[in-house]
Amino acid sequence: MTRKVILVLIFLFVLLMWFIGSFNSQEEEEQMGAVTCEEYEVQDSVHALRTHYRSWVEYTYQEGYCTQYTLPDSSHDESFHYRDSMWVNDEATDDEFWRAVYRALYEHDKDQLALLQDSLLAIKEQKQLDKEAFAKLVVAFVQDIPYNYIVPQACEGDLSAGPCVPNVRFGLLSPIEFLFRLQGDCDTRTVLLYTLLRNLGYQPLILNSQQYLHSMLALDIASSGDAFVYKGKKYSYWETTNIGWLPGMLPPEMSNKSYWHVILDSDSPL
Repeated sequence: MTRKVILVLIFLFVLLMWFIGSFNSQEEEEQMGAVTCEEYEVQDSVHALRTHYRSWVEYTYQEGYCTQYTLPDSSHDESFHYRDSMWVNDEATDDEFWRAVYRALYEHDKDQLALLQDSLLAIKEQKQLDKEAFAKLVVAFVQDIPYNYIVPQACEGDLSAGPCVPNVRFGLLSPIEFLFRLQGDCDTRTVLLYTLLRNLGYQPLILNSQQYLHSMLALDIASSGDAFVYKGKKYSYWETTNIGWLPGMLPPEMSNKSYWHVILDSDSPL
């Protein structure tokens, strides 16, 4: 066997090993659900549009997802002005006050989320997700967004330790504002998820706690963790402020269930 033939065989062997290694690596990435898309935003100043390209991990199986959605600047501005000028009875109880605020923001923004909802439904169809798995995908989409304090005053004291958006009426962004800016705290997240999930055919609840100064989602899907019965249905608590929280995982420092109250359910008028 000549030296030239040997070199050719060595080259072919190395090429074969590279191909096998590349194939195995790709297969492992698919099994791990590796996210191959990038996360960024594009601002179209000519048409006054903002497009978000999002990637996030669905924690249960480390499944990676990618999607995109576009919002007009005018939708954000209109939603901002609505929230900033809406009337709420200041003499109402705390629960009544927040119920009125959340319901108003839901009803105002609920018909403006079609592009995002369609993109999420496309993933559901592609991945053949059942109703429970799809709910986890939607919640993980929001959990993955970095936490920002949204406050009605200046960002001072403890608030200055983390990302903070000051001087926002109610200390809350509407669903459109949140999706446009990707900045949100606990009830900014729960109002968006309430809106998305209700539009997608679920029956979510928003829970608030004055003692814990926190807002949380609840949904009637199966879980082995913390749950409660509301109007004859079993609901699981669902933390939304960070990735990794499954339905039924009630934070230990917020585990007194008597401190949690249903603020908005799915029986509110459309």
